Amino acid sequence: MAESEVRPDVLAALRACRLWHSASEGSLISLAATARVLQVARGTFLAREGDVAEGFGVVVQGTVRIAHVAPDGRTMTFEVAGAGDAVGVMAALAGGRHPATIEATTPAVVAWMARGALLDLAGTDPGAARTMLVSLARKLVDLTTVVQTLSLDVPSRVAHYLFQRSLAAGRATSEGLEIDLGMRKADLAASLGTVPETVSRALARLKSDGILDVRGRTIVVFDVGALARLGSGYEEG
Repeated sequence: MAESEVRPDVLAALRACRLWHSASEGSLISLAATARVLQVARGTFLAREGDVAEGFGVVVQGTVRIAHVAPDGRTMTFEVAGAGDAVGVMAALAGGRHPATIEATTPAVVAWMARGALLDLAGTDPGAARTMLVSLARKLVDLTTVVQTLSLDVPSRVAHYLFQRSLAAGRATSEGLEIDLGMRKADLAASLGTVPETVSRALARLKSDGILDVRGRTIVVFDVGALARLGSGYEEG
């Protein structure tokens, strides 16, 4: 199929996908030709936890959340995917069931493709296969980090997040290291497997211990070392 016969926005999203960035242009055009383009409203479930993993998607526009919803209603967010990000790939490759729910968190456009198209890409394009192997290995390492973080209590999870945020986006000021939370408190709570009220209490505890100050969504960190120790689950005796 010629490039002119596929949607330009879908092809652009596939080109931007890190999962197979070494794939040939011909392979991407062939993959795009198999896509069923879904235009969905916020709150639409693309797949529910436990569904048979018959396909996977690439976000073309908007954002999509991959999360586990506990029986008590609490949500644990594993990842928020944006344009050019693939979702449901590991489950599709495994040929089992989706281990998490995939939900649009904004109005979104998603290119949804059958599991067979992914297997064909890996089998016919060695460059794509190598890149997919490395990318999926990195995802596994990231998920291991999530599991390790969940073994900590909530204040330590918050400290771990703030420490990582300090390294990635901290701004030095005369008072300390200034960071933005990077997301709404409700979204942060979901990513840490808890509720907003518990995050607020954890922040209040860190503030009362003199480690940081909370100014709306802005956090001023006075003691980065203390955050690092708490975030690793280690406190000096």
